[in-house]
Amino acid sequence: MGLMKKKMLMCAALAAAMSFGAGIANAGCVTKGAVATSSSADSAKWFAFETMVQSVSWGLWPGFLATGNVEGYKVVNKRYNCRPDGGMVTCHGRATFCKR
Repeated sequence: MGLMKKKMLMCAALAAAMSFGAGIANAGCVTKGAVATSSSADSAKWFAFETMVQSVSWGLWPGFLATGNVEGYKVVNKRYNCRPDGGMVTCHGRATFCKR
């Protein structure tokens, strides 16, 4: 087997092992991020969180709009970084969604 082929095989095996290990460590949880701009920080945070909910599953979105909750998930590590942006406010948000 050529050296190049061995290296490619080893890299593929390492990538597969890392992917498998990451899946076990975060079983049932997914971290999402979003950016939103609005007239206030509270509004921009809401829109960023709405986008994160949509990226977890569009099926969660109607319930989130109706109740403000993400049914079937525990939301942890919700963080925002907001800055003024030309008369508006832009917020970068990040949260982890864990299935209950």
